[in-house]
Amino acid sequence: VAIILVLIVLFLAWSAWPFFGLFGLARAVQSGDIAKIEERVDYPALGRSLSGQVLATYARLSGLPLDRGLVGNLASAIADPLVTKIISRLALAQFLQNGWPTPVLGDRPPSIPAPNWNALGDVWQLYANAQYGLRDFSLRLPVTEPRARQYRVTLTLEGLTWKLTGFELPDEVLERLARELLKQK
Repeated sequence: VAIILVLIVLFLAWSAWPFFGLFGLARAVQSGDIAKIEERVDYPALGRSLSGQVLATYARLSGLPLDRGLVGNLASAIADPLVTKIISRLALAQFLQNGWPTPVLGDRPPSIPAPNWNALGDVWQLYANAQYGLRDFSLRLPVTEPRARQYRVTLTLEGLTWKLTGFELPDEVLERLARELLKQK
């Protein structure tokens, strides 16, 4: 009985641990504390996540085949400077707060939802929307919005800290970013 109780407690602690990382990131984003945000972000992984999303949308809108060859490298060379602007210190803090890269694209259109770190939902909503792996955890925000208007936050365990490694964007935000790339091209 004691072993079963210990296993249950360990399982509950393991299940809750990523949420503590998420709430720590949410507090840092809400307060605009750039230093705390930097502690909880894996910038190279986040950059790859955003670049991949923007490139896929760019390829779809422009009709370019996205492959690993010359076209893929050219598209990546175009997208990387935009993503670098988005994940700069101040821009990333604003991007995580608003769900919109204000320094890159100007003010957020009212039709685009914000991630809303203040209303993460109750424990059951969070747990129902979470996806667990051994070292990965993801959650869609805001939990009350339809999937097409949600952001997907991915945290990965690095050492003993859960770090932001992915920020999947709603289609509307991705299309705006891809259109910005098309203008720059």
